Amino acid sequence: MGVFSSTDKKKGQKDWLNLDELSLVDVSRELNTSLNMEPRLFNRFRKDEVEDLLSESGLLEAVRKRGFQTSRLSIEVLNDYDNRVYIKTPDDHVLIHMRLKVSQFQLKGDDEKFPMVYIDWLLTQNLHFSGEKIKKDLYFGQEYPGLNVFTEITKFIRILAKKLGSSGAFNVPEYFHDAVLFGRNFKFIDPEKEGSFRALLKTFRGVNLRILSSQIHQNKVYYQSGELYEWKYGEMISCTDVYLEKKVFHESYFKKVEEIKQKLKFELRNH
Repeated sequence: MGVFSSTDKKKGQKDWLNLDELSLVDVSRELNTSLNMEPRLFNRFRKDEVEDLLSESGLLEAVRKRGFQTSRLSIEVLNDYDNRVYIKTPDDHVLIHMRLKVSQFQLKGDDEKFPMVYIDWLLTQNLHFSGEKIKKDLYFGQEYPGLNVFTEITKFIRILAKKLGSSGAFNVPEYFHDAVLFGRNFKFIDPEKEGSFRALLKTFRGVNLRILSSQIHQNKVYYQSGELYEWKYGEMISCTDVYLEKKVFHESYFKKVEEIKQKLKFELRNH
């Protein structure tokens, strides 16, 4: 599953290749190689320390339970703020790919800034499943079914955020089903987006998530008023800092969410 606006999503665009940026990355890699330096996640965590965080979150055990007994961890550091964490099979096939950044998070109209872990890209794939027979069962953006390890991934990222001393994590889900998976621990900053998101879940309670997400992205979901519902990006955050949590998710936020959730109704149309 591909999540989020990132350079990974611009490979088909003319402005994707930035020669200045590429040269800096190449120099960084050459320097690390020549000095025999072990890459550290966010210039801080060694590979064995990251493995400890993954174990604490239960992610490595979850991967084992999916049938991948001998997975291995790989860390790729592009710079101090742009890091990639891979869990791969012994023959180097990707099971999990997390592209993480540290970014200054700022609320609209507010001068305060908060260091946050930004989930720039996230992919999980169960390589035990392949072939044309599974294509009809995939979400938008998938080549393989996921590993069903979102709970553990979220826990890992929250643990990482705390260890870094940041205020939490945020992301911009590309697809509706991504928001649903993140929605256990993340909320949209905009109460109107959160309210309409919750209203969708309420209206279509019991509908298969894969089917519902496909219908949304195929423009088959309408407001009860007759207007087409269109999925729009928005930031979702999960706070590890109590101050930020109270600052964003206050009483008026939840009141607004509930009002919109109760007011909006949706319906499916196949024409």
